Amino acid sequence: MAVSNDELMEELAEMNFHILQGIGDVKDTLDQQQHVWKRAENVAKHFDVSLGTVKSWKRRGLITGYKHDKIVIYDVLVIERDLFQIEN
Repeated sequence: MAVSNDELMEELAEMNFHILQGIGDVKDTLDQQQHVWKRAENVAKHFDVSLGTVKSWKRRGLITGYKHDKIVIYDVLVIERDLFQIEN
């Protein structure tokens, strides 16, 4: 069975599309799994603000703290994305 160059190129282009789509799906999954958890004191140091500022952000609902055992931790990457609109 003979196959033309056009048919081969079309098949390769379709395979390439599916591969790139799969890579994008993997990247999205990895991006969703990244977290950098820090206590309020370390969040303040990370953003070079006072501890009072971090507490103010929390009171105003700008950031969300999560309890881990008896310690409240914050996801720095979420704060960067939501509060400062920084894309990784």
